[in-house]
Amino acid sequence: MRRLYLKGGGVNRLRAKLIYRYVRLVYHCDIPYSAGIDGVYFCHKGFGIVINPNARIGENTVVQHGVSIGEMNGSHACPVIGKNCFIGAHALILGDITIGDNVKIGAGSVVIKDVPANCTAVGVPAKTTKNNKTEE
Repeated sequence: MRRLYLKGGGVNRLRAKLIYRYVRLVYHCDIPYSAGIDGVYFCHKGFGIVINPNARIGENTVVQHGVSIGEMNGSHACPVIGKNCFIGAHALILGDITIGDNVKIGAGSVVIKDVPANCTAVGVPAKTTKNNKTEE
């Protein structure tokens, strides 16, 4: 399961449902076809990943195993994750928050507040530790 494109609609809806059931059975993941996922890389086969159907994840984002992305306190508001992000193993990203582009989230971190672009967030609860400088 390298890159997963799950956009349900029309004829592709049946294909998306079949992929969803396969992923859930074989990889023990809950990644609904209605989630806004474009070109996301699930490394380590993506075991144990849970993503809320309303979550949005940008292109070229890397998601490691055991990650949960979803709502908090039954609010039905989910995270929006930017492009080119890295989400470490067993990280939790919860609530109505925005994760900027080029963000790194450390393994085991619990992110419940917005993270600006080009930063690294680690800890429980996650705190922004540094600005990821991009070379031009």
